Amino acid sequence: MNLMLGANLAIITTTAMAFVLGWALGYERYYHGRAAGTQVYCIVAMASCALTSATGYGGQWFHLAQSGGSAANTTQVIASLLTGIGFLGAGIIVKSNNNIRGLTTASSIWSSAAIGVLVGLDLFGAAIGITAIFIGCMSMVWRLEQQLPGHMGIMITLRYRQGVHPHEEDVEAFLHERGLAIQRDSVSIAFDGAAFTLEFLALARASAREHILARVARDLPKISSVETFSISRTTRG
Repeated sequence: MNLMLGANLAIITTTAMAFVLGWALGYERYYHGRAAGTQVYCIVAMASCALTSATGYGGQWFHLAQSGGSAANTTQVIASLLTGIGFLGAGIIVKSNNNIRGLTTASSIWSSAAIGVLVGLDLFGAAIGITAIFIGCMSMVWRLEQQLPGHMGIMITLRYRQGVHPHEEDVEAFLHERGLAIQRDSVSIAFDGAAFTLEFLALARASAREHILARVARDLPKISSVETFSISRTTRG
């Protein structure tokens, strides 16, 4: 009985620690207004921790110590946990037009399972350190990237006036003057029976990223053959 009580208290204690670390990870997403609430992180971390920790007390399962039976293999439990949590994260990923949202949140939910597993294995120092690294990665890396050279993708759709054919070279020269370059494998042309529509992905050079959407929106009406247009940032891979 004392062994059973000790096992239960140990599992509850480690699960409570997983709750704290899961909340810390989830709060970073909550602070930045992301989809998943802190409860998701807490539950994932605690469930992963509880199940992993329980495998360490396999001798207490169903009185196996007395019957001579064997408990579940810890590595099998961990593998099953990480696989199952992966499906939960996949449900958060959303593709909207040319943008993909939720990748960071989905990966951080999966990571909270790893933190729970580490706590369940009594690797408390590693769990705390990795939680800090994860939070630093999600909150700081994107800020660092903003200071480094890079390109920003912009999806542009141009609808031409009736009877006017699109000329890619004219559009390319127009965008080049504004620090943009057309990604050629993204160009598509559609015709609805009345007018042509040209759609493509343009890449803004690092030096031209500042307020690029506003500047392009201001200048596109200068193309006299274009009747309407739409522009948006894209995270398309």
